[in-house]
Amino acid sequence: MLAAVLDPGSRFGPLLRFALVGGSNTLVTLALFVLLQQWLSPGVAYTMVFAVGLAYTTAMTARVVFGTRPTWWSGAAFVGWYLLVYLVGLLVVRGLHTWWEPGALVTAVVTVGVTAPLNFLGGRVLFQRLPAGTGPA
Repeated sequence: MLAAVLDPGSRFGPLLRFALVGGSNTLVTLALFVLLQQWLSPGVAYTMVFAVGLAYTTAMTARVVFGTRPTWWSGAAFVGWYLLVYLVGLLVVRGLHTWWEPGALVTAVVTVGVTAPLNFLGGRVLFQRLPAGTGPA
């Protein structure tokens, strides 16, 4: 399994690396969110943690997941995509609670089930490696 994660040519390597980057982002930002609330209001703490997590995931998705270096354009486009997917997640949450009253775990699983593939797809499109000689001249 470790070989599949590390091998840049592996079919499932990007998916596994995406899960590792996303998981590490979630754990670190969750810990920071809890810690910062000791001194800051929850809204300010959440905003700071979201910004840190977004910077981390933008850099790590390009470099670690897809093995590319982000440009200013691709990084900005990914941030825009990530924010759009965030809004999709809010719509999913609202829709779930409009038509059904699921518990917190079901809401989280369904929302991540919708947003994680969209974030992977956005990263795949924005950070894909171009074959040699096909980039901008």
